[in-house]
Amino acid sequence: MNLIQFLRIFWGRKLLILATALTCLVVALGIASALPKRYPGTARLMFDTIRPDPVTGIGVGGREAKDFIRTQLEFIRDDRVAGAAVDRLGLVNDPATIAAYQASGFREEDGGIRRWLAGQIKSRTSAQMIAGSSIFEIIYEGPTPESARAVVGALRDAYVAETLRLKTDTAGRTASWYAEQAAKTKAELDALERQRSAFMAENNIVLTGGPGSPDAETAKLQTLQAALAAARANTTSQQVALAASAVTNPVADQLRVQLTAVEEEIARAGEQLGPAHPTYRSLLTRKRVIEQQLANALRQQGAGAAAIGNATSQTIAKLEAELAAQQKIVLQRKPVLDQLSLLDREVELKRAQYSRELASAEAKKLESEVKETSFVILGDPRAERTPSYPKLGQVAALATVFGLGLGVLGALFLEFAARRVRGPEDLVFATGAPLLASVGTPPASPLRVRMQRLLGRRERGAVGDGELRQAI
Repeated sequence: MNLIQFLRIFWGRKLLILATALTCLVVALGIASALPKRYPGTARLMFDTIRPDPVTGIGVGGREAKDFIRTQLEFIRDDRVAGAAVDRLGLVNDPATIAAYQASGFREEDGGIRRWLAGQIKSRTSAQMIAGSSIFEIIYEGPTPESARAVVGALRDAYVAETLRLKTDTAGRTASWYAEQAAKTKAELDALERQRSAFMAENNIVLTGGPGSPDAETAKLQTLQAALAAARANTTSQQVALAASAVTNPVADQLRVQLTAVEEEIARAGEQLGPAHPTYRSLLTRKRVIEQQLANALRQQGAGAAAIGNATSQTIAKLEAELAAQQKIVLQRKPVLDQLSLLDREVELKRAQYSRELASAEAKKLESEVKETSFVILGDPRAERTPSYPKLGQVAALATVFGLGLGVLGALFLEFAARRVRGPEDLVFATGAPLLASVGTPPASPLRVRMQRLLGRRERGAVGDGELRQAI
């Protein structure tokens, strides 16, 4: 069959097709008019995810912001938020709502009227992000504009409150957990400190300072080492001082000056007076006295230096002996001191752990007392006066298309159930013979002839009525 035959069938069955389409349109509009209308109510929030948290100092950005927004889109339709909205609206005490709940067949084992109402709200709630912005829009479809506005407002308030409660409850539970851990760690720290004190008392260990400081024996060893080093340094300085004093002894220097002066006088007296002169002999006697005094001064200086050197050597020897004895004592106590050092490290590690847990508990406790959320409420809830469901324009368009399609299918079914000859093509198809002439047919217009040539399918060897007329 070609397109011309189909068009002739549709034209012949046009009343059936139109009647079917009209019937579908009327039925669809009637059903749509009988359906309960739904009016959309909207409420908006703005995510303030860029600003860091006032307590933790953590902000949300990049991919984390996208994950956060997706989480919030799902959380708005959670039972926790919907149930809180039910509580805010006070629907569980409404007589009409109670009657509807009893007629629904929902049982108390399934969650009761509150769970049923939350499910009703969830099924009519959606949320979306406004493209190119941080505005979060909550949408609820209710039977009236007033109910839609009231429910969507309760939903928004419940969402903000539950988000804050979820955050603070989590922080509160974490703070409690850290507090419990800190208490356990404090008990362990006290036990370790008691064990350390008992160990020190048992081994007669006395610390010179706080934990980690050396014990008395080690401190004594360190003191002896410092004293020996100081004595050795003092010996060197004394030797330098004695050498310097030997060179710069004022008494010896004065005697040397006097001796030089006397020797000069003796030399002059020998030249002028001669060796037998009494003055010359007196100068010689004076020279011998000065030489004896110089020898005594140098001898006294050497005796003093020797005495100082002997005393310093004795002091160093004594310190070395005491140091050796103290080193032996400290080496004997080394295993005990090593064990004490291990206990000190355990105590310090446990004390650091306790400090961290206590600080975390305080931080989470502060976070649980925060009253701000990362949302900014934008305006009041609003509801449209035009129902979003059912949309009569869409229903009419779809019903018309469906009716026309159904009418076309019906027309084809009836046509193939009882075929009729509606044109020359049907006659050629029915007889299998070529068409020679068509009697009583008005002349075809040039446009119709052209359309037939474009759309028609001609049998091999058939002669068109236009060609036959030209032959006659």
